[in-house]
Amino acid sequence: MKSHTPIPTAVFAILASATIDSVSATFPFAQPAFRYEPFNELDTPSQTIAEEKLGYIDLTWNNHALAPIEKNAWNSLSSNEREGASLLGFTEDTWNCFINHYEDFTWDELAEMGVQEHYEKLGWTQAHWEHTATDIVSTEERWWSQLTDLEQRAANDLCYFKDNWDRIDMTPNDSFFPHPMPDFRYVPWEELGSVTKQVAGGMMNYTEDLWNNLGSSVMEKNTFLNLDDDVREAAMDLGFYT
Repeated sequence: MKSHTPIPTAVFAILASATIDSVSATFPFAQPAFRYEPFNELDTPSQTIAEEKLGYIDLTWNNHALAPIEKNAWNSLSSNEREGASLLGFTEDTWNCFINHYEDFTWDELAEMGVQEHYEKLGWTQAHWEHTATDIVSTEERWWSQLTDLEQRAANDLCYFKDNWDRIDMTPNDSFFPHPMPDFRYVPWEELGSVTKQVAGGMMNYTEDLWNNLGSSVMEKNTFLNLDDDVREAAMDLGFYT
């Protein structure tokens, strides 16, 4: 992303790393390439299936792990959802690996499926998996480029790669920010519509003072995915999503 003349050694290293990643990344199943296309680039039948059978909207399609359905393993899907997933091109294996990453399975089931060891290489233990550990898995706080080669290979075996590990936003965005700017957040409280005020002041506990003073709400010190389900749903109703 930097452009200097002459090109420094660091840039060559980054380019080389990117090339190596794309060449060396191997997955246990064929990658469903269509899942990594922006929603507006899907053909109309695929958009319809994704919306009507799987509950996607453009926002949840364009942001990996945001759609509620992606929290479910293949066997947890309804027959209608499995039909939709199959029509798009998923199989049980590609859904469980690339979409769910086996998160809907128990720790013992991971061992039975032969994938527990990959999570262990990423720092997971049974306590972490069952939400009884007191610390956070260190790799959960790192970008793809910060993982070691061993960790990246373990992540590949769980069907992660840079785009879905870093949760790259595929939403069309012509700004210089990594995500489209939530313009509504910078509108004074008194200028918000009644519905927006109701949502912000209800589940999200905003007051006029907290809204008008950016960063003063305790909630804004948390990450989107760490919000409680009902609060995250309210945030999405407002227009936040990551």
